[in-house]
Amino acid sequence: MPHQAEGNANNVLGNLLRPMLGKAGVLFESNRVIAGQSGKRPDILITSPGRSPVVIEAEYDPARTVEPEARERLGMPVQNATRPIEAAIALRYPAGVDDAYDQRAVIAEAALSYCVYTVEGDTTVRFPQSGWLQSGVADLADLVRLVSVPQNAVDRAADFLEQGINDAANILEEMHAIRPAITAEVAALLGMDNVPQTRRMACAIIANAMIFHERIAGMHEGIGALRSVCGPDVPDPQDRTLQAWADILAINYWPIFAIGKDILERLPSDTALYVLRRLRQTAASVNGTGVNNAHDLTGRVFQRLISDRKYLATFYTLPASAALLARLAVAKIRPHSVGAGFKPAPASGPKPLLPSGEGGGEGVPFDWADPAAIASLRIGDFACGTGALLSAVYEQIAARHESAGGDAAAIHPVMMEEVLYGCDVMPSAIHITGSTLAGIQPDVMYGRSRLYTMPYGRQEDGTVKIGSLELLQSSQVMTLFNTSDPALRTGSAGEETAAQVNAEIPDATFDLVIMNPPFTRATNHGGTHANVVNPAVAAYNANEADQTAMGDRIGELGKGTCYHGNAGIASAFVALANRKLKRGGVLALVLPLVATAGLSWQSFRQMLAQEYTDLRILSLAAENVNGMSFSADTGLGECLVIGRRLKETEISSKRAHFTSLKSRPKAFAQADAFAKSIISCDSISQIEARP
Repeated sequence: MPHQAEGNANNVLGNLLRPMLGKAGVLFESNRVIAGQSGKRPDILITSPGRSPVVIEAEYDPARTVEPEARERLGMPVQNATRPIEAAIALRYPAGVDDAYDQRAVIAEAALSYCVYTVEGDTTVRFPQSGWLQSGVADLADLVRLVSVPQNAVDRAADFLEQGINDAANILEEMHAIRPAITAEVAALLGMDNVPQTRRMACAIIANAMIFHERIAGMHEGIGALRSVCGPDVPDPQDRTLQAWADILAINYWPIFAIGKDILERLPSDTALYVLRRLRQTAASVNGTGVNNAHDLTGRVFQRLISDRKYLATFYTLPASAALLARLAVAKIRPHSVGAGFKPAPASGPKPLLPSGEGGGEGVPFDWADPAAIASLRIGDFACGTGALLSAVYEQIAARHESAGGDAAAIHPVMMEEVLYGCDVMPSAIHITGSTLAGIQPDVMYGRSRLYTMPYGRQEDGTVKIGSLELLQSSQVMTLFNTSDPALRTGSAGEETAAQVNAEIPDATFDLVIMNPPFTRATNHGGTHANVVNPAVAAYNANEADQTAMGDRIGELGKGTCYHGNAGIASAFVALANRKLKRGGVLALVLPLVATAGLSWQSFRQMLAQEYTDLRILSLAAENVNGMSFSADTGLGECLVIGRRLKETEISSKRAHFTSLKSRPKAFAQADAFAKSIISCDSISQIEARP
């Protein structure tokens, strides 16, 4: 076959990528796409709303000029795009592509070599620092998705949002000094105590709604810009904003606007005026960065605002860490039966393009192209916080569906209504989870979701409850809501009216349980816990009697499980995860590093050895404890534990794969590369082998 021009290979690669990237625009070998520089012609240009343009420069091996060309594209403006190019991929086609008779077949099966250049401040960063990533077209599509997220802009937006929320909370603090009854009403709405943290949460919820309002302005008839309802020239911004949010609720977006509207209604007009005008400035600054709601922005900031974390231990899973755990976990999902995610290999014709390391070793791969198969999944996080892990899993599933030729927007209703389960004791956290997940596809309506605020502390009937851990006793828990509770309004298309709902979460039904559970120990009486009866249950100003009763409740429900008081309530959440997983289901956890060797965690390790297979444990090698955690601000070492529960006919290998990372991933692309390397690694030293 005669030598084929590189442009032909680029056309083939672009056409392979196009169906994998959903609604993204994929142009190849096109002139006039670089604004003001018609002579510049990127090999492949990918654009997507709300994301940064990504360029792929590709050459046949040895590709001597491909990296300088990729670097040159950084910062270039793109026609009809709001952002310049912030990521450029340099790619080398392997030998054999240049003279292949069927280039499509060869490139679809080829191991492509590539690296990516991004801009961080004034610095151009190469990943990996040296050498090349090697993978197929499906993994290249994943990388394009990941590097199109403008991470620097996300960081700037988080700073803007945190400052604005704190400023608005200071306004509420001044009001609280003279009108405490009003802040008490707001606290009651959130199911929290009337303390400064609650006022920060309230402002975070209002800010979240305002940012979303600005983003959807003009998308629906009658929904104007935020400035038109609370700008400096509007005489009554509170009434105008409330009316606008009522109009928005008539369309959609209940998880985002319902509780925000309820809070705003309770503020006196003068306070509302100052809060709205400060947060309107914040919304303008955040939206000016181009960051959208799907980037878990509010969740990240929300975690900075929590002061009760020393008891709730609600430490935020860092975004890249969440992506790493989700990638490793979703890769292990397998079809549970023929007809539910099962897809036999085709006898002839092209094979489906799968991510690296997937599709072998554990049976038939899951059919991510099939919406019905995805709808059959059940995925839970029973300590979901602001939804970082659920959001990361959603992104993994949506990416696989798109790579298989599916429409990510089409599966949004079933993801929200049937697939994803989230529980937490903080109503405001559930609000953020709901709005983050809803923001992934903000134009798509869905019914009531499976997000629940769980009963916690002393109840009106005199009993005590311990949140999601009540599910250790029963598959059904009566969640305690008032009619304005944000967790009650988790549907996008209408309002629930019942004061209580039953959270039905059956045992042995989940395909994946993923959690970063709280880890406070009942026996941890040092430092800030010195005068606390039971630090594991001391949140929300629980008194000594309540703490004692709640500790007894955990001990009662944890009997016969891997729970141990000295290991902390994280071990009880692990027991809950094990109870909810079906045979063949995947367990994915962020745990204290002591879980791998501590005496009080022995029952947990025995459970893994007896009931799980294909175990992977990841830890971090670092010089100080801050570098040994996958979460923010924990101050202790952590590990990731991923395993698959044995099916009835399987026998445990009694082995686990241990991986020590030099550092935790700092970005999504790095997390993805780590995961692919771990999944596809076939050179593992056994403990019996000599060094």
